[in-house]
Amino acid sequence: MSTAERFHHYRPRNPAACFAAASVPNMAAMTTTETMLQLPRIAARDICIRAADGYRLAGTLFEPKQASGSLTIVAPAVGISSGYYRKFASYLAERGRPSLVFDYRGMGASRHGPLEGFPARLRDWCILDVPSVLEWAARIYGGPLAWVGHSMGGFATGLAHNNDLIYRQLNIATLSGYWGHMARPECYRVWLLMGYVAPVLGRIVGYLPGSLIGGEDLPGPAFLEWARWCMMPGFFFDDPTLGETANFAHFRAPVRFAQIEDDPWGTPAAVGDMASHFTASVDRSIWAVRLADTGSARIGHAGFFRSEFRDTLWQRAANWLDGAPVAS
Repeated sequence: MSTAERFHHYRPRNPAACFAAASVPNMAAMTTTETMLQLPRIAARDICIRAADGYRLAGTLFEPKQASGSLTIVAPAVGISSGYYRKFASYLAERGRPSLVFDYRGMGASRHGPLEGFPARLRDWCILDVPSVLEWAARIYGGPLAWVGHSMGGFATGLAHNNDLIYRQLNIATLSGYWGHMARPECYRVWLLMGYVAPVLGRIVGYLPGSLIGGEDLPGPAFLEWARWCMMPGFFFDDPTLGETANFAHFRAPVRFAQIEDDPWGTPAAVGDMASHFTASVDRSIWAVRLADTGSARIGHAGFFRSEFRDTLWQRAANWLDGAPVAS
């Protein structure tokens, strides 16, 4: 069954969700609401992007009154909605960078009904949603695009057929998800959860309750594919059905990987393994994020986007996106 056929058979509770006007790829059609943030120099617009197969993706665009940088797209991790990244995106907009956050199909504001029977696989987020967001952004803004990917949001561009639209990419806690690369004892919890407990539960209820992973509910097929990849030493590169791994060879932009000291998933081995696949990048680097550099006792896998790091990690990230040289 083709991708279009799989999603055609899914009947959402609210088929008009995410605005039917999104079928027209221009700013007037994509924008349905506009609210001003506390800083009067920034406008936040809710938008809707139609993916190549017709699925409607929700996002929020943060626009400075006077833009001085290219559009930056912030892509979520698995199980985290775009709302978590709004403060970071607004920070980039304060610095003159228009910024876009979005939700993958079935997640956050792109979830249009119950997840039972929803056919989205993890690969669909990477090979359908991400390319559609890139295409929309290129059509609207016309210039080079920057990308900030959190965890899965960082490796998703490697699978996208149009990743040549990106001119600079910063990956936060982006890793190879093989359980054996993770820190002990977390690796054993992931092995048990991914290999045995959650797949059974996912098949029974049709989706993965977010409480099991500390995030949002996941579509059943997306979680089952993720779990299967996490049991493979080569992660999804060991999946013979995923021909889109060939698109990594087309990714040429500079890419920087933030490896966070206390991230039990994104260990040096896990981050380094994923970084090694961006072989065509003109400049690959790893940013070792140390707790002592931030004055914080904890960052973890998702903490980078907490606003307490506005004057430390966020500033260094934005400087790199702007092209400024930074220390390793």
